[in-house]
Amino acid sequence: MQNKSIYKLLFLVGIIAFFTACDKDFNEIGSDVIGDDHFGLIKDDSQTVLAYNTATGQVETSNQPINSLGYYNNPFFGKTKASVVSQVLLDTVNQTIGTNPIVTKVELSLPYFSHLISKDATSGDSTYELDSVQGFSIANDKKVFNKFKLSVYENNYTLRDLDAALNFLDVQRYYSGETAVFDAYKTPNRLNDDADVTQNDEFIYSSAEIKTYKTVDGAQVVDTRSAPGMRIKLRNDFFQAKLFGTGAAGKLFNNSIFKDYFRGLYFKAEASSASPNQGSMSLLNFKQGKIIVTYTVVVTSSAGVPSTKEKKFAISLGGNSVNLLENEYSSGYTSGIASNSNATTGAYNLFPKGGEGSMAIIKLFGDTDVRGYSSTGAPTVGPNGIPDELDDLRNPSDGKKLLVNEANLTFYVDKDKMIGAAEPNRIYLYDLNNHRPIVDYYLDYSVASDSKNNKYVHGGIIEKTAATSAYDKRGIKYKVRLTNHMMNLISKDSTNVRLGLVVTESIGVTTNAMLRSSIPVANPFYKYPSGAVYNPLGTVLFGNNIPVTDPNYAKRLKLEIYYTKPN
Repeated sequence: MQNKSIYKLLFLVGIIAFFTACDKDFNEIGSDVIGDDHFGLIKDDSQTVLAYNTATGQVETSNQPINSLGYYNNPFFGKTKASVVSQVLLDTVNQTIGTNPIVTKVELSLPYFSHLISKDATSGDSTYELDSVQGFSIANDKKVFNKFKLSVYENNYTLRDLDAALNFLDVQRYYSGETAVFDAYKTPNRLNDDADVTQNDEFIYSSAEIKTYKTVDGAQVVDTRSAPGMRIKLRNDFFQAKLFGTGAAGKLFNNSIFKDYFRGLYFKAEASSASPNQGSMSLLNFKQGKIIVTYTVVVTSSAGVPSTKEKKFAISLGGNSVNLLENEYSSGYTSGIASNSNATTGAYNLFPKGGEGSMAIIKLFGDTDVRGYSSTGAPTVGPNGIPDELDDLRNPSDGKKLLVNEANLTFYVDKDKMIGAAEPNRIYLYDLNNHRPIVDYYLDYSVASDSKNNKYVHGGIIEKTAATSAYDKRGIKYKVRLTNHMMNLISKDSTNVRLGLVVTESIGVTTNAMLRSSIPVANPFYKYPSGAVYNPLGTVLFGNNIPVTDPNYAKRLKLEIYYTKPN
C-alpha cells in the first residue's frame, strides 16, 4: 500500500511538472496568448494601416528551380511572353562513339507538373490533369489549353558561373529583361522545324499520357507509359554536325569543354497565329529536361561481317539557365500602379504581381509621430521614431498591458477587376526591411497534404466562392495572421518594420532574388522574394484608402487586433 501511495505521488508530481513546462513553453512561444473564448476579449480595428504599390522592374531569373514558358494574356494585367535559355551538359563525358555514327532521331523531353486522376483497370491507361498551366478554356468540365508558338534555337551566348565584373568573386546574375541579348546570339534557324505544327507554330500543352509502342507477334502493343510532358523532335542534321562532325573532335571530353562548345538551347515563346490573343503558360523544371540522340554505328563481327548497331547519346538541360520575360502591360494595370503609389495616404487598390511585376508595401500604425513616453510611462513631447498609435498600445492610459490574442490582415479581392483572370493561390507577407519572413512564419509548423498549403495557420491562402465546378470558383479574400509579430511590437518593443506583400508560388521558398535596380522608395531595397519571381500571376486587392461613401468601404484593408487586459 505504501509503494502504491509513493507511485501515486510521483505520478501527480510528474503531471504538475509536465503542465508547468508546457505553460512555460506556451508563454515563451505565444507571449501570453489568451484563448478566443476568454471573457473580456476586445477587438480593435481602429489602428492605421498604410498600403501602397511599387513596380519591381527587372528581376533576377538566373538558375531558378522553376521557369515559366509560354504566352499568356491576363485579362487584367496584360500579355506576357516567357522564354527560357538553358545550358546543356553531357550525361556521360568522353563517351565512346563508334564507327561512322549517323543520327536517326533526336527528341527533347521535359516533364510537366501533373497529378493522376484515374487509371483504367482494363486498358491500363491513366488520366492526368496538368498543374500550374494558365490559358485554357473549359469543355465538358476539362481544361483545353490554348496554343502558342514555340521555337527552339541554338544559343551562342555564354552563361557564365561567376561575374567577371566582380573579379569572379560572386555568381553571375541574369535578369528577366535581357531578351534582346539572347536574340542577338541565337542561330537563325530553329531546331524544331518538324512539319507537325503542334511541334512549333501551334504548340499546345497536353495532359495525355505518353505511350511508346513495340511490335509483338505482328501487333502493336504499349511498351512504356509516362506522365504528361513535352516531346519535341529536333533536327537530326544539326546534332549530326554538332556531336559527330569535324568540329566536335575533343569537345566531348568533359562538360567544361562541352558547354563552351555547345552553349545551350533557347526556348522562345510567342503568340501563335492560330491563337493570337490568348496562349498558355506553364511552370516547368528545366533541370529535368533531356535530349536523347539516337544514332547508328557500324560494327564488324569476328567473322568480318559489317552491320549497324543503334546507340543512344544523352544530354541534359542541367546547366545554368535564365527566364526571359517580355511584358505588354494593360493600361489599367500601369495606370493603377501609378495612381496607387502614395506612401502617405495609401492606395485604393493593391496590385501584387509575380515575375517582373509589382508588390505592395505596408506600414502598420501610420506615420504620425509627435510624442512619446518616458521609461516610467509618462507622456513626452516630440517625435521618438515610433508611431504614436503603437506608443499608445505599449503604454495604455490605465497602465494595464495588453495581452494579444490574435492579429491579422485581411485582403479582399477586387472581383470586378479580376473577372476571367487566373488567381494566385497564395500571398506572402514578409519583413521588407530585412528581407526575411516575419516571426509568425517561423512559429507555424502546420503541414498540409499539398506542401504549397503548409503553414496554413499563418495563412495567405486564397478563400474562394462555392461553385458547382472547381473552375468557376472565384477568390474572395486572403487572410494573413501576424499575431506573434504584433505581440513583439507591443510587448517586446520590437522594431516596427515595413512589410512587403507579394504573390508566391511556394510558401516554403524564403530565398530572395536580386532586383536590377533599387526600387525608388524611401530606403530603397534591392531584393525580391524568389517565390514571387516563379509565379507569373497577379491579383487586385482592396487597399486602405477607400472613402466611407464607397460601396467597397467594408472591404478596405484593416489591421484587426484581438486582446484582453488583466483585471
